[in-house]
This record gives sequence, structure tokens and C-alpha cells, in this order.
Amino acid sequence: MLQVMASVVSAALGRDSLLVRNLRPAYESTLDWLDGGRGIEWEINGVLYRIDPHFRYLINHDHESAVASFLRSRVKPGDLCFDVGANVGIYALQFAHWSAPGGRVVAFEPNPEACAALTKHVRINGLSGQVTVEPLAVGDQQGNAVLYAAGSDTRSRLSQPNDLIANRTVSSTVSMTSLSEFSRHNGLIPDWLLIDIEGLELAALRGASELILERRYKLGIVIEMHPGFWTILGTSRTEVEGLLRELRLHAVPLTGQADPLGEYGLVHLAFE
Repeated sequence: MLQVMASVVSAALGRDSLLVRNLRPAYESTLDWLDGGRGIEWEINGVLYRIDPHFRYLINHDHESAVASFLRSRVKPGDLCFDVGANVGIYALQFAHWSAPGGRVVAFEPNPEACAALTKHVRINGLSGQVTVEPLAVGDQQGNAVLYAAGSDTRSRLSQPNDLIANRTVSSTVSMTSLSEFSRHNGLIPDWLLIDIEGLELAALRGASELILERRYKLGIVIEMHPGFWTILGTSRTEVEGLLRELRLHAVPLTGQADPLGEYGLVHLAFE
């Protein structure tokens, strides 16, 4: 009832009005208190989960529905899924649902605030035995990296601030691994990789090269491409195309792009 009333008031005043924005934190805290910290019911692509109300704004009910449909039809019970750049857990929760029973999810998220929300979402959905949260960045080597984060904003990024949120980012040093090394060290052989790391796709793919070659035709890969960021991050389209050739992969658009390596969007990296 409270949510219905709030929606009516918000619609009348304007969702982005100053009054609504000022009242929103108190409203979300009230929702959290009323639910005893167990989160509120929230539908994501037709399935009910529980989420912390403070992160409603990050989680659309139809979040990337075309991509979710693609994955839902292919992820099988028992699959092991790596969610790289998991943020607050939108895909980690869905992977856990799609891969049940018997499936597992490893969710990588170096941003401390987003990682805390991710961990909470795993817990309040009763998925702690199925989803492992790793507070790690993913790149092409092991070591440390500098993360520029703005709270739990999905546009937080390694290497340098995202211009869209640069005025509110805070830098911190985080631990980094490569997917090949993580897989080898932990004895985990994934069936799916989902990668969304704000323009640093090449580094993640390069660091997963050994794993990809070993798992040829047995590994599903979905990646969010940010070609608009590549140049400022020291990457070129030529380098991306060269690595895909080496790995014998080609990009299939999932979100309506005419040019999957020239336009922003999610792609399936299919084996040739």
C-alpha cells in the first residue's frame, strides 16, 4: 500500500522533482524498516526476487529483457556462471534462477558499496550457498588497480573516471585478477561469462584467453561493448578485432546494434 501511495504522489509531483528526490531516501529507509531488512519484492524479467529498496533505481522490471531472454533460453540447470562487473546483482540473481537446480554463480564486483548491496541481495534471496561474491576487479593480470567509483553507480570504472560521473567519483585501490588465473587457481570451469566493465572489455578478454581456448564451443560469452570509451582507455577497434580473430570469436548483437563493434550494446561472442 505504501508503495502504491508513493507512486501516485511521485507521478503527481514528478519523479525527478526536487521534493520527490529529497523524500526518496527516507521513503526507501521506511520500506526497508517495514520489511525488517529482508528487502521488498521486486520483479525482474517476470521473476520475483527481493531487493534492498535503496537500489530500486538501478533495477528495471524489464532489465535488458532481450539479453535476459537469450540467456534464459540457453543457461542450463547445473551451469557455472561468471558474472563480471556484477554491480548490485541484477544478473547474479537471474543466473542463480536460470541455473537451478545445481548451478553456481561467481559474481565479481570490486566496488565496495555495490559489492555490499550485491552480498545483501544474495543473502536476502537465500542464495548464499549458490552465489559466491568475489570483491575483485577483472583484467588481463593479477595485482592491484585503481577504481573510480561513485557510490554504487554502474558507470564506475577502473583506470580513470568515467566522464559522466567524474565530479563525484572517489578513487580506491582494489585487487585484480584475470579470469584464466582465477579459474585455474580455484578449479572452477565456467559454462558462461557475462562481462560488463565499462570499456575495459579487451583486458578482460585477453585475461580470459587461455580459458576461452580451453573451453572452445563449450563456453557461452556475453559482453557489453563500450566502443565510445575504447580510445580514451588506450584500446582500439583494431586490437579488439585482432583478439577476437585469435580466439576465433565473432560478435553477434543482442540489443539491436547494426555494428556490434562500433556501437554500444551487448553482444554474444560466438565461436566460429
